[in-house]
Amino acid sequence: EREAARRLGRRFLDIDIASIINDLIDVVTQMAMIVAGSTLAGGAIGAGVGSFFFGAGAVPMGMAGAAIGLELSTWILGILGLASIAEFFVDGLPRLVDHYVRGITVAWEGTRGEPGLNPFGGDDPQVVDRAAHHIAQGHEEVVILLLGAIVAYLTRGRGNASVLANEMQASKKGAKLGQWMLQHEDALTRHPDLQHAGPRKSALDKQEPPPPPPPPPPPNRRAEEPEPKRASGMPEHKVPCFNVSDKHLDRIPEFDRQLAGQEKGLNDLTVEEYLRGRKAFTDGVVVRDQKLARDARERFSSQIEAEFRDSLMADNIGAEQAKILAKEMANSKMSTLAALHNPDLFAGGKNVISDFGDRGINSSIGPQWKSRIAELDAAAKNVSEADRGIVKINAKLKRCD
Repeated sequence: EREAARRLGRRFLDIDIASIINDLIDVVTQMAMIVAGSTLAGGAIGAGVGSFFFGAGAVPMGMAGAAIGLELSTWILGILGLASIAEFFVDGLPRLVDHYVRGITVAWEGTRGEPGLNPFGGDDPQVVDRAAHHIAQGHEEVVILLLGAIVAYLTRGRGNASVLANEMQASKKGAKLGQWMLQHEDALTRHPDLQHAGPRKSALDKQEPPPPPPPPPPPNRRAEEPEPKRASGMPEHKVPCFNVSDKHLDRIPEFDRQLAGQEKGLNDLTVEEYLRGRKAFTDGVVVRDQKLARDARERFSSQIEAEFRDSLMADNIGAEQAKILAKEMANSKMSTLAALHNPDLFAGGKNVISDFGDRGINSSIGPQWKSRIAELDAAAKNVSEADRGIVKINAKLKRCD
């Protein structure tokens, strides 16, 4: 499990996969146990392992994987609330089962030592490492297949990230993965390892036909002429300024920081995502998830508590006393903070906690959207429908002087 986590961490350095890696590894580990049970119960016990998987006339590993692949796909997608991505996941899983079968076989056969001896001691001290390598490879490839299936669902299927995340809310593990997916949707869809996720085809597999040649230029355009210009961006829309109340004049830097976060979050949305998010909010499809906010608060509180504890211990305060003081300091700090959505759900944002900030400032900015959102809606709708999927929102938010 640690080896698989390290591999995935290196593979996704540009995405914060560490926050969900334990949950993903836990699920695929349970799946590996199902494979082990199915393998051993299917006659691969003792001396039968070799003949069942490798002996003359044996069923090839790919077929052994296919026999339980559909069952495993149904199980893992059900655990995560991801039934909607089945068409992009099911076909790729059976081959990956072979990694587990190989690892289980290596572990079961052990060192081929004398009967009654410890199968992991003596002749081949590398057997555990070899078995772990195969199983870690299986873990890694199943996670890649799963994330790739999500990307395929979003980019090539009928997918909508917010709708998928809502479906995943029914699952404890899926809910956390869904929020992570929303937070990293752009990075996931651009990640090279996820564009064609799944095992590569062998030379014996049916080969895809080569792509057709590019179409000839239209009659009114010569081949050497440049392509027509792509859709231009959305003109900048200056949202009416946001007022700072007198009681917050001592926290203007925090006000500006939160407003900048809202602006960045808005401008990271395509026009289509913005309009879809606005409709989802007004229709009541997307609502604030109290459990999501509570879980995010607990994680952030633990993080700052650890930082306080380390700082106190660096000042030569004893570990036990530092632990008590750090908890008190973290609780005091958290009482002043609110979970932030960037942008706010009211302004088309996704149900993702992206940051924490001053509670009073957040409560001041949020209600001001009601008198400002109609003009932004109109500006977004002025973008042609054909371009809304690629053109980003271009909004400017500022504090009133």
